[in-house]
Amino acid sequence: MVGSLLRSPALREAIDAFYERGHSAVLDEEREKDRTALRELEDAAIREAAQRQIDLGLDVVTDGEFRRWMFMNSFYDAVSGVRTAKAVTFRNARGEDVPLNVHEIVEPIKQVDSPAAREAAFMAGVTGGYPFKVTLPAASIFLHPFTTVTGAHESVEEFADEAIRIERQLVRDILAAAPGTQLQFDFPLYPYLVDPTWVERFEARGHRVSDLVDAAVAADAAVLEGIPDDVTVALHICRGNYRSSWMCEGSLEPVAERVFGELPYDAFLVEWDDLGRDGGFEPVRFLRKGSTMVMGIVSTKTPALEDEDELVRRMEQAASLAGGMDRLAISPQCGFASVMVGNEIDQDTQWRKLEIVARVADRIWG
Repeated sequence: MVGSLLRSPALREAIDAFYERGHSAVLDEEREKDRTALRELEDAAIREAAQRQIDLGLDVVTDGEFRRWMFMNSFYDAVSGVRTAKAVTFRNARGEDVPLNVHEIVEPIKQVDSPAAREAAFMAGVTGGYPFKVTLPAASIFLHPFTTVTGAHESVEEFADEAIRIERQLVRDILAAAPGTQLQFDFPLYPYLVDPTWVERFEARGHRVSDLVDAAVAADAAVLEGIPDDVTVALHICRGNYRSSWMCEGSLEPVAERVFGELPYDAFLVEWDDLGRDGGFEPVRFLRKGSTMVMGIVSTKTPALEDEDELVRRMEQAASLAGGMDRLAISPQCGFASVMVGNEIDQDTQWRKLEIVARVADRIWG
């Protein structure tokens, strides 16, 4: 399980009513509102979703990210100085552009809340000791060269330094609220740095990709400082996930040795549901000793159900590169609703796909 789950129609309706038009994070207007009714719906949905994941036998469960408009808001709901009026464009299988308004920085960011700590505390009570995780943005995504910080910070690098400092505090808050919470950092910069279209854009603005890789690796290592050794930390290599569309394409081969060989994460969750778009499994060979490669080979972007025998064959192929099946795990490629709207898939199919993940894991590892 990566993170997000589809919201029910009732929960989506309540979310729509709570957020101001055009807002995709908790901003000043939302902070002034009474969230009691929405929280009660979230609580009930999380209890049901967590128990269903446990019943399926998933090794680690999540709250479906039901308390967030989008997956990155464990951070952006926690800070001031943000607005959500910057349009970015995703790509889908029909060749269409899919626009989404995302965060831009308009004032120096300051921590004003710690919502992920409350998420962790609630999950600790709901799961009764069953392993669960909380997700945060990967530190390197703060270094995206096109991050809008004009008038708020001197540079993207200055913004990223402050964002990483705040995220370290958010991690401390999470672990204080629920010791032992597993931590997953989502959407690092690397998929942009292997996509020919994005590389061309960066280079046209005077950025050297090798320098961006160096900075990204340093950031994703720095955010882990101070996390106890017994806390499981994971990095999810997401390529963008909104209404079954994506942001980046390309093999991870150019950055694999740096990312999988150097970064001190216990697990790397990698999207490999479409090998034509994502490249082959060859980067698995760089997996550092002691880490696990979580093969995201069940798609959350399409309702087509995967063939279990084919999934086992793909896992065997990856195992031959990783040095054994004990170095691998299996999961969906991403969340089912990284953004509140969700992917082009229904809830029944979502759960059937998670059942497939659980059954294939049982076939391989027992």
